[in-house]
Amino acid sequence: MELKPSGVFASKQATKNQTHQLKVSFGLNVTRVDIDDIMCSALESGISYWCSAAEVVGKYLGEHAHEQISLGGTLMLHDSEENKKYELTLDKFLKGLKLFLENGRFDHVDIENERIDFGNFDSVCADSIVQFALFGETIFG
Repeated sequence: MELKPSGVFASKQATKNQTHQLKVSFGLNVTRVDIDDIMCSALESGISYWCSAAEVVGKYLGEHAHEQISLGGTLMLHDSEENKKYELTLDKFLKGLKLFLENGRFDHVDIENERIDFGNFDSVCADSIVQFALFGETIFG
């Protein structure tokens, strides 16, 4: 009986171009400083093209607005085109970060040390995380 390759392995061209999707799960330790850094990047430039204002709900829990989320507070983000407001909390932020990573953004993670790798991180990433947190997907940009 002769065994012949089948499917994607039938030709050399198919094996060169074929991709295989793997679902990878890993742990990630997210510190308060990590959250503050992401939120600072988001508020300073990342979300500014769709968000006209970020308002602290209640009293400031830290010295700056970007610290509000890591300290368990809430920010109200105002849509710059529509009369809409979006409430961002720590729980929503963490879900947004998880969705960001689940959407293939592993180049921003030091998997071995279970930490965020800010070497490739920018305001576009921070914007994506906030959008994932608020909408479950990126709808702006």
